[in-house]
Amino acid sequence: MRTYRGPEGDERIWFEDGEIERIMEDELRRAGLMPRVDNPVVDVEAFVERHLKASLDQYADLETHVLGLTEFRPGQEPHVRINKDLTESAMDSDWCPPGVEGRWRATVAHEGAHVVLHRLLFEGDPAQMALFDASHSPQTLLFRCLKRDVAYRGRTTDWREVQANRGMAALLMPKTVFMKVARREVSDTSPAALEAATRQLAARFAVSREATGIRLRTLGLVTGGTGLFEP
Repeated sequence: MRTYRGPEGDERIWFEDGEIERIMEDELRRAGLMPRVDNPVVDVEAFVERHLKASLDQYADLETHVLGLTEFRPGQEPHVRINKDLTESAMDSDWCPPGVEGRWRATVAHEGAHVVLHRLLFEGDPAQMALFDASHSPQTLLFRCLKRDVAYRGRTTDWREVQANRGMAALLMPKTVFMKVARREVSDTSPAALEAATRQLAARFAVSREATGIRLRTLGLVTGGTGLFEP
């Protein structure tokens, strides 16, 4: 990790290729939460609360367009808040709409990635908060994560959100485990078979089908929509 100057002269963080993947897997191992091939679902709540020592409010009263929010205050634990409407839809309803649980897990993981990747840049030196062009007072750093920004695709141009999204994918679908499970699940790469395998992988990792498909392509396991697995 290093810092660099952005187009407007602001200082930014740079991670080398694969570095975020390695960081998130190392954190999972330190937490004792690295998933297994036979049980690949990551306990994101335990990761955020127990390992990262963050205060997690799953029923935060946030604006409709804000899925999650992470707040840093010097000398305090990070505060992670998840939109109560999202939590209620994912956890408290008799029927959970398709994709909502995956959206909830993605949001918690996204906020956790902010804590892992961005907390160290101002802790111990509040002046370093100038590294971030975010809404904050002199003693507070705030990440307000919007619906359009919490995504597996590159839908945001905010470098902080791009990094948090990469961390989110690496946390929910750790590369070393995901590749082993995916290679077991996909033996036929015809369109119908690949679609069925994607649904199965999504269920096994408790993520959305879109997230699974993107992860398969991002890791080079398939090419395009129907490409072949690499040997």
